[in-house]
Amino acid sequence: MYYNRKISDSFAVLIEQDGKLRWLFDFVKNREDLDFLIGKNNSKEWISIYRGLSRILTITKTGTPNIIKIDGANAYKILSTTLYGEKDISNNFKTEIENILNAVEVNSIFNSYYNNKKEGYYQNLFSRKYGILGNKEDDFVIIDKEAVVGYTNLAEKDTSFKNIQTKYKELQDDISALNSKRYGVDIAKKAVGNELDFLALDKKGNILLIEFKHGTNTSGIYLSPIQIGMYYDIFTSLPIEDLEKAVCEMLTQKQKIGLICPNWVKPKKIKDIIPVLSISEYNYKSSAKAKFDEILRFSKKQISPNFLSNIRMYNYIEGKGLHKW
Repeated sequence: MYYNRKISDSFAVLIEQDGKLRWLFDFVKNREDLDFLIGKNNSKEWISIYRGLSRILTITKTGTPNIIKIDGANAYKILSTTLYGEKDISNNFKTEIENILNAVEVNSIFNSYYNNKKEGYYQNLFSRKYGILGNKEDDFVIIDKEAVVGYTNLAEKDTSFKNIQTKYKELQDDISALNSKRYGVDIAKKAVGNELDFLALDKKGNILLIEFKHGTNTSGIYLSPIQIGMYYDIFTSLPIEDLEKAVCEMLTQKQKIGLICPNWVKPKKIKDIIPVLSISEYNYKSSAKAKFDEILRFSKKQISPNFLSNIRMYNYIEGKGLHKW
């Protein structure tokens, strides 16, 4: 198992100050509906632009100097015949992106990703507030989003990730058997994924594993102990020294680019790993909180009395930040 999504310096320089794609950084920063995701895995590294939950474009390197490849979600690719494909790095494709964004604004098929002001809209706000628009006074900064732990080969994934996933799949089945009418008849069919919404670092040196939900996603909220518990097990399985090194390297790189406030002071040492549930626009008349508490208690009985004992829960309010749930 490994985790370090820092991209190579030779690739990052494209969007750093005076980089050939710095105009793209400025463009995204000035658009409240856009945000960056940079990262890598065993086979490639990328610079992506997201609008809410959807990927407008992803830039990767090619084998030819000064030539980049631009890809994107299929829904966006059908909106432009000129943006996607291989491009010379010196070409400015700002107008092509703007044309796509103008088309998206009036096309209802994209509403669920951002325009409906639900999960994608608030994830975007949250990510920008504690990322590209952050300041030195913020309690925490977002180091990564859609964070995934990597595996050197399939055999390692089968013995490491699959064991953890099976544990939570069994918990999911137990919850369904406990009361399928109250918690949903399709619980047992739900996939148990491995992609954490946000990984953040606070001023005290805590790594925050943040699962983000919209207040209308009632079942997503009360079933979140399954997801959060699995992410917590995955990340706490990593050697803490390796995780600390990766987080510090990613922080340094993003501060150099400007994706995290350069003046935010890095804590001296990693203190703890803390699971977090953040909910946007939570309706306090909802049954989600009561059911969440029920499932958390049941999970403690099934797994351990200390299961998610240090979890933090917040309501995220636009313009006001986080408040304890």
